[in-house]
Amino acid sequence: MTTKTSGGFRGLLWVSVALCTLGIVVAGYLVTKRFTGGSLACTRWAQCDVVNNSMYSQIYGVPICVIGLAGYLFLLGLTFTAMWTEGRAHRQILLLSFVLSLGGVGFSAYLTYLEIYVIEALCAWCVASAVIITGLAVVAGFAVRIAPQHRAQIAPATGRRWRPLPQGVAHGRKADGRD
Repeated sequence: MTTKTSGGFRGLLWVSVALCTLGIVVAGYLVTKRFTGGSLACTRWAQCDVVNNSMYSQIYGVPICVIGLAGYLFLLGLTFTAMWTEGRAHRQILLLSFVLSLGGVGFSAYLTYLEIYVIEALCAWCVASAVIITGLAVVAGFAVRIAPQHRAQIAPATGRRWRPLPQGVAHGRKADGRD
């Protein structure tokens, strides 16, 4: 079942798909080079191989680029799931995407700090990934903000939550007057 949302909101989700795909390409390239060897294609001002082979390029033996690839794939899956859900689950998926992408921004900021001040070399691919995850966080934030909200209906007199009665039921009695 597809969601009944505005074209603008749907467009935001497609921007998220595009950014995730771009992130998968960048991280996938880094993973491929990490496991097959060889130098990274890099700009003149950057030292990608120095960063990619530093002691900070792994966490407990897992390359950072593998973590990035897994993150982008997971965010892509959440985005597609958000396109096909409605109501409360839809909003929770969007919120999870936003929180995870914010975590990615924080992690990228930490890695960029390490590149500049500790390793003293920059990686153009890492900077590109940082820009992509920041874009994803911004898009996810907008998506959470403008997503249709699931609200319980409030009974005017009591202020309590209520659900509309099924067809043929009125005020606690069935339509034919019996209890």
